[in-house]
Amino acid sequence: MTTTQRKIIHEEEIPQFTAGAWEIKKGQYVSIIGRHTVDFVAFNLNNLRERFDQARTKTNQLKIFLTTGDILYSKDNNPMLTIVKDTWKWHHDLQKGTCSRKKFEINFKTPGTIKHDVWGQKEWKPRWPNWEDLPPRGCWENLTVALEPWGITKWDMPSPFNIFQNMKIDGETGQMWYDHQHLDDEEPDAVIEMRAEMDLLVAGSNDVDGPEPYHIQIHEE
Repeated sequence: MTTTQRKIIHEEEIPQFTAGAWEIKKGQYVSIIGRHTVDFVAFNLNNLRERFDQARTKTNQLKIFLTTGDILYSKDNNPMLTIVKDTWKWHHDLQKGTCSRKKFEINFKTPGTIKHDVWGQKEWKPRWPNWEDLPPRGCWENLTVALEPWGITKWDMPSPFNIFQNMKIDGETGQMWYDHQHLDDEEPDAVIEMRAEMDLLVAGSNDVDGPEPYHIQIHEE
């Protein structure tokens, strides 16, 4: 059954600098539709201590780039979500954690100056020219706010599946860097669709990359 043949039971738009959280049942589908990075996390709804795990997801499949047919695993090695559709032309990221307000701040030696990248590779010019222009919060804080009703704190947050975030990795040195790719204006939004393999609590934060919202759809057969 295709996406268009399923019944949409929830649809929502998530603006920049905010996040949303939703409960989905085993066998339902969640679609993320957008053009910029979405930091995505998942928890077992019946045991919120069991959560998505980047390392298990990579080692269980011996790959670092996920696409259609691949699985997001929990810390306990249980399948959480299966990717059933992926129209993004580049890679999604499974290396980086969430951005945060503190991360933005330490990218400035002093307000308004150029600082060496936190990882020491090269001079990095902040995208925000002045200290007061820094985003009020990052995805870590956004997700914490969205998940607060379920008792999830910032210390409970797993490293995310960074949807629509293209990373390059040097196979010799292991160095990684952003390779920001953007859809042309005339191209439709990208879609990644995942099927829940257990009852889940999922959340997604709209990153600081662009002003457009992302859309989420939850649907069932």
